[in-house]
Amino acid sequence: MYHPDITPLVFRRADIGFGRVIVDDHGVTRERLTRTDTIAWRDIRDYRLTIEMRGAKPEVLYLVNFLFINVALIARDAVRGFRGDHRFRLGIELLGAHQRVAFNWRFRGVAMAIAEICRRICGPLADQARARFAAEQRVRFGSLTLARDAVQWGERPPLPRDAVESIELFNSSPVSLRVMARDKIWPYGRARTAEIPNIAAALDIARALAYPVRGDELFAGVLGDSAAG
Repeated sequence: MYHPDITPLVFRRADIGFGRVIVDDHGVTRERLTRTDTIAWRDIRDYRLTIEMRGAKPEVLYLVNFLFINVALIARDAVRGFRGDHRFRLGIELLGAHQRVAFNWRFRGVAMAIAEICRRICGPLADQARARFAAEQRVRFGSLTLARDAVQWGERPPLPRDAVESIELFNSSPVSLRVMARDKIWPYGRARTAEIPNIAAALDIARALAYPVRGDELFAGVLGDSAAG
């Protein structure tokens, strides 16, 4: 269920560009110099998250479930965010049937904005994905298709459950989601997080199906360490 009656949050450009992002009870608005884009909460069908690293070592990125973001981390790290002290550069794209709103790290407090958006939409979108899985016994997130007995990447032959080493977030800046096969060096499938719709739901369902998932248990740490928690 969406959370009603929040105080509007307003985020301005951190550079010389013009514009604001407004997150309020209606939805998300991006104001530009010549136009305004708005999407209501009820119209959001998909989101795409971009995560870029700054000065991090190449390793699996462990992030915190967006649905359980630590408020203390948000308060602490929002200060860093408004100073421009980010370890991560974040961006988000919100998609409806005919609407699109997108913004990124060029706005002060972007991680706080994304945290609030994810608090609003990740739960309902995950519920919808679980309902699709219950009806069809498989669910697709971009190139990744999850089923009980196998995963599939695009049109490649399915990878049986026992052959799946991990489904993980990997620090490649931009961060990517990849599926690793047992005894293989190269990923069975890999894509930037921005190419995977509703990525929190994808990891949640993969974990529920008992696939080895890396990265989901600390998912909101992306926001925590960057500018908000």
